[in-house]
Amino acid sequence: MRILILSQVYWPDTASTAQHLADLGRELMAQGHEVTVLASRHAYEHPDTTFPAEESHDGVRIQRLRHTGFGKGAIWKRLMDFGTFNLALLWRLVWRSSATTDVVLGMTSPPLVSFLGSLVSRWKGWKFCYWAMDLQPELAIEAGMVRKDSLPAKVLEFMGNSVFRHAQRIVALDRYMGKHVVERGAAQEAVSVLPVWPVMSEVWRGTRLDNPFRQAQGFGDKFVIMYSGNHAVVHPLDTLLQAALRLREDDRFLFVFIGGGVRTKDVREFAAQHQLTNIVQLPYQPREMIHFSLGSADLHVVIMGDGQVGHTHPNKVYGAMFIGRPFVYIGPSPSHVTDLMDACAGNLRVCHGEADALVAELRRFCAAGESHWKQVGDGNEIYAQANLNPSVLIPEMARLVVN
Repeated sequence: MRILILSQVYWPDTASTAQHLADLGRELMAQGHEVTVLASRHAYEHPDTTFPAEESHDGVRIQRLRHTGFGKGAIWKRLMDFGTFNLALLWRLVWRSSATTDVVLGMTSPPLVSFLGSLVSRWKGWKFCYWAMDLQPELAIEAGMVRKDSLPAKVLEFMGNSVFRHAQRIVALDRYMGKHVVERGAAQEAVSVLPVWPVMSEVWRGTRLDNPFRQAQGFGDKFVIMYSGNHAVVHPLDTLLQAALRLREDDRFLFVFIGGGVRTKDVREFAAQHQLTNIVQLPYQPREMIHFSLGSADLHVVIMGDGQVGHTHPNKVYGAMFIGRPFVYIGPSPSHVTDLMDACAGNLRVCHGEADALVAELRRFCAAGESHWKQVGDGNEIYAQANLNPSVLIPEMARLVVN
């Protein structure tokens, strides 16, 4: 089968979507399918970095589109990048021979990608599969990029609903998202729910103080509280930062932020404003090193913005669980994260704005000792190995796309 993937990001980009798509592309190729990707020439976090116009990885043919690369410094810059990418994508799809493609897999970033993919697919007789990782206009409204009930919001909603109605397959990441896309017009039988998988194949099994990433970064015997991944505007870090401020005099704790995104600036400015030495910021780590970086934490942080259940799906919780680490969730309930907490005892949760409660939880958990941390982490790992194993989820995702 000839499969065309439409996505802003793909290997070697470090964004989560890029890594999951690379895993899926490799699996589809291994099953004997022909896979082509249309992606951006600009790196997601560093648009000044460009990739070759065309290359192959694991047998997948990657064709990258030329468009503006202003970056995320201002909303108009992001809109310009999104707009020119979509125009370049539409041009490439219109001129693509109908005989070259059987199935199109569309992603959610940037907005319009899957609308254009679905539109052209109906014209050319291709099947269309939609991998719904984030939903618009809900996230654009929450991010302040558009106003609720404004014309742009209504246009985004119309286009999203069109994709939901016409896609032959929609893969939602959790039951809340699945319910939401049905409410927006998707046929119930077209919707499948499948979580994404942890993007690692190895787990750090050594003692915490022997972890090479911990040693290289000089974390010592600190209780490391880690937020690793995209610092998205829809997942506010304020409560976590306020906890770091309240714990500035308690030298047991170290707050480590790894990754990129628009809120990295918030972390940097907050730490500078309050002269906090208990905050460390690091860039995204290479995929082959991620089991060391994630394994260096004693407690991972998972954040979901209020009102975002069913609209987005923070998947960093899966990485924490897969490597056998406990986590603290800051966000609304119920959600896919609280579903996991119901199955795995001992993880922590507070609501946004409850910085004092978070401080109390962190102190209590830290004082419980290393054996308790391990007990909670072991429970998470057992669940992840049984329910979130990449060796199971990747082939299942490939099956959903092909069928």
